[in-house]
Amino acid sequence: MADQIEQVLAEDRLLRRVRYLDPSYVRDDMTVTSFAFTLKKSKGETGLSVDIERLTTFEKSISDRKQFRLFRLVCKEVRDLGLDCIHKPEAENFAHAEITGNITKSISSRLAKSAIYVAYP
Repeated sequence: MADQIEQVLAEDRLLRRVRYLDPSYVRDDMTVTSFAFTLKKSKGETGLSVDIERLTTFEKSISDRKQFRLFRLVCKEVRDLGLDCIHKPEAENFAHAEITGNITKSISSRLAKSAIYVAYP
């Protein structure tokens, strides 16, 4: 199944898993910071890891409710920023995708502003 590639549609919702106990990522009011949408180049990241919501569940996507929360983006909004979203399934996560492109500080900030907190759990 990991070799089957899905087209990521404009209306697809993307789930970004974020460490919520660290105020560098999530503020007290549960809004996400631009840091949550910054590439960690020191770790070799070439894209922002997300899950395609229609291919997963909140439970699978969050994986550890004690450390993470989910934030939702709409693929069209990501593409409107000049980025793309490509399905890149992993052995343990068929829903995995990456947001790719020129992810600048300004773009990270705009992604954060458009991200919606998913009230789960």
